[in-house]
Amino acid sequence: MFSISNKHEEFFDYLMTNAENFHRGAIIAHEVMEERFDQFHCISKKSSSWNIHQPRPTRRSSSNCPGSYITPIDREDFYKLTCQLEDCIDSLQGALMRTSMYHVTEAPKAAVAMTAQIVAMGEELKSIFSLLKDIDHNEARLMRHAERLNRMESEVDHIYRQEISRLFSGDEADLLNVIRWKDILGTLEEAADHVETLGNTIKEVTMKYA
Repeated sequence: MFSISNKHEEFFDYLMTNAENFHRGAIIAHEVMEERFDQFHCISKKSSSWNIHQPRPTRRSSSNCPGSYITPIDREDFYKLTCQLEDCIDSLQGALMRTSMYHVTEAPKAAVAMTAQIVAMGEELKSIFSLLKDIDHNEARLMRHAERLNRMESEVDHIYRQEISRLFSGDEADLLNVIRWKDILGTLEEAADHVETLGNTIKEVTMKYA
């Protein structure tokens, strides 16, 4: 059975903190989409309150991990999880920035529904990374949470496809609105895709080490 050195708790803490950051960002995105933001500064204010990335564990700490397993996950897998989690955060931040840059005044129902799903995905990520330290005893739970991420991403895809079809059906008279929301919704869908990719990596890591 694997044991964890306190010296390397920072790697798990980093993943957990960024999972919390993603969830917090998803909540902000959902709140923004639910509002009529006639005052654009409200978006910037909410976005600026979101601390995007935490400093990564130091290179020195990583290089001090010996080849033998001090943690239940090796350095390469920590790095992969870290990069994929940061991709999730970056895409979500990109969607928020676009709502401000494009001067949108009202979000379609699809954007509200997509961000609601992304909030739920953030909750699943928090659960996953809280279980990862004790991967030996949490294999089944980790796999269940990862499977939920797959189902949620499928729902986001479904909402996205329906809304893109509506935007290009000819019923939307405002061409600028079509351009704006095609890009914003695409970035939200990309964030959900990144979360699904991270969920698949969680499955791989769980099967590898549990």
